[in-house]
Amino acid sequence: MPFAADTLLVIFTIAFVAYVLFALSGFGSNLVTVPLLGHFLPLTYVLPMLATLDFGAALRVGFQSRGHLLKRELAWLLPCLGIGIALGTTLLVNLPARMVLGTLGSFILAYGVYSFKERPVRFRLAQWSAIPCGIAGGVLSALFGTGGPVYVTYLAARGHDPRAVRSTITVLLSLTALTRIGLYLLYGLYAQANVLLYALATAPAMLAGVWLGHHLHLNLSKQRLIQCMAVLLVASGCSLLLRALT
Repeated sequence: MPFAADTLLVIFTIAFVAYVLFALSGFGSNLVTVPLLGHFLPLTYVLPMLATLDFGAALRVGFQSRGHLLKRELAWLLPCLGIGIALGTTLLVNLPARMVLGTLGSFILAYGVYSFKERPVRFRLAQWSAIPCGIAGGVLSALFGTGGPVYVTYLAARGHDPRAVRSTITVLLSLTALTRIGLYLLYGLYAQANVLLYALATAPAMLAGVWLGHHLHLNLSKQRLIQCMAVLLVASGCSLLLRALT
């Protein structure tokens, strides 16, 4: 699947911006990259590409933001994530592309509307809730590469320190990406022409975005940044829904 120079430039720009946001927030890159790249490429091509980049970005951010890992939470979440990723990958390769695209558009739109206003978590989840949250996050990660919001909400609702949550999220995302890579290999998604080549070609944009996001001092407040990202998500979600319906 050879890309024209202008298409490559668009892919690099999207990846750069997305991984700046990833470095700033600890998650969220695929909330930007997947819906936008979904306009140019099939999701079965986009997701293996991004899984490779996500693994490198999560490792990079993890090394830059060391903290106390929530090992008990990881012990509960990881087996459930594995089940969810296996289920999500099976759905990805078997569901009609239009249905997957429409579902992604609906999810991105709903999350964009929800996240427009930052809401403090006012409830506490029991430990057993790691089971449904882990499975749901795994399914979303495999289908859309967007399990991060589920992990963040779960860990925040457990009442953990934000620094520990950030460190744990980077480990979750790196292990999730590694698991996705393994299953995508198993299902033959990496056998598509030039998937790894374009992932490697996009890696400099990812690394530059992570570096800039780590060193960037934004004039925007955290709430304003969240609102800007929410507007982008609503717009991309609507556009994906329109594409799926036409």
